[in-house]
Formats: sequence, structure tokens, C-alpha cells
Amino acid sequence: MILLLTRPAAQSARFAAQVRARLGDRFRIVIAPVLDIVETPAARTLAQDATWDGVGALAFTSENAVTMFARYVRGRRLLAFCVGERTAEAARACGLDALQGPGNARGLVRLIARHPPEGRVLHLGGVHLARDLVADLADRGIAATHLAIYDQHPRPLTEEARTCLQGPDPVLVPLFSPRSARLLAPDLSRARAELRLAAISPAVAEAGQVQSGVRMEVAPTPDADAMLDLIQHLSERG
Repeated sequence: MILLLTRPAAQSARFAAQVRARLGDRFRIVIAPVLDIVETPAARTLAQDATWDGVGALAFTSENAVTMFARYVRGRRLLAFCVGERTAEAARACGLDALQGPGNARGLVRLIARHPPEGRVLHLGGVHLARDLVADLADRGIAATHLAIYDQHPRPLTEEARTCLQGPDPVLVPLFSPRSARLLAPDLSRARAELRLAAISPAVAEAGQVQSGVRMEVAPTPDADAMLDLIQHLSERG
């Protein structure tokens, strides 16, 4: 069975290592990112004092944003509301006081509402957002602004990945974001291989709908451990 990983290169390599640690050599792992993480010009404003006027806390909905933050900011001790475990770990590693959410933006809003900061929340994220965190916080009376410090540039599947999708072996594809699921959908719809799709959330599953008859299951919680459990489950089903 082939495991096709399409997250950005660094995340795919890390997840591949987790799969091997859990499941050994069960899969032929093919890494074929459909997105490249690219810094935006706005990221450079993180080095300017004016950016931080009135900021009482940060919000991170991805580890990529923490990485960009760390390029430009040193020594600022701020509370960071983080969408999930991996993002919180990255925030703590660069010196932030991180509170961990349940793995999705809706839960992150509830976390912030339970611990409203003095000053506005600065949401550091990407150009493409699955959810408008600023609007959700405004509905709860919490001032927030968004700064897009990275972009995700689409890239086509590699020839190796396309060949796998047309080949005789089953292909298991984990889907981690609505945008990557939408980008993959046309190639998955044309696949001749037996597909097994593992979505990290219902929103991702909805974005990744392909032809009828494809096995799609959703992880019970939006985190890497649940995805590993689901991948193991899908690989063992006949």
C-alpha cells in the first residue's frame, strides 16, 4: 500500500517519521507537497515596534506562522493562544507563554474568550484562512486583527504521485487542510488506484469530496495521533 503525503515538505517528512515509528515499513511513502509555504512582505513588519502597539496576546492557527514569527521576533514575552498541540510546542520553543486549544479554530476562539487579554489579539496566520478568527472574536467583544505573514503557493503533484494514483496498488491519502484537499480533488477524482482518504476534520472531508465509492473517514479529533490511528485503521481494512 502507498501512503501519499501532500503537506508542505517539512511537515510531510515529520509525519512520515511518525508513521514509520508507529507502523514500521507497512507503506511505501511518497511525499508530494501540493503547497509551498512562502513568506509574505507583511512578515517583515514583525520586526517593527509599531506592529506591537496595543497587542495584548497572539493567536496562532498554524505552526507555519510560529516559524515566521521566530524569524523576526526575539525577546517578546507574550501570551500565545495556539490552535493545537504542535503549534503550542513551537510557540513555547521560541519563548512564548502558550495556551493550547483543541485543534480547531472554533475551539481556539472559546479558549481566548475564557482568558481575554488586556489589549487586542494579533492573529498571525496565512493569506488563506479556513475561518475568520477576527470576526469570531469580535462577536464575543474581543478586539483582534489579522496579519498574513505567509502564503501557500500551489504546486502540481509530482509525476511519481500521479503514477501512483494510476497504478495497481491502493493509495492512502491523509488530508490535513481544506485548501490542500480542494487542490488534490481533481487528481483524486481521476485516480484509477483504489483510494482510502483520511480527513483530519469534517471541514476537510467536505472539501476533499471526490468520486462516489471512495472510502473517506474522518479522525475523531483534529490531531496527529488521531490521524495515525485512522491511517492504521484504514490500512488494515480489507
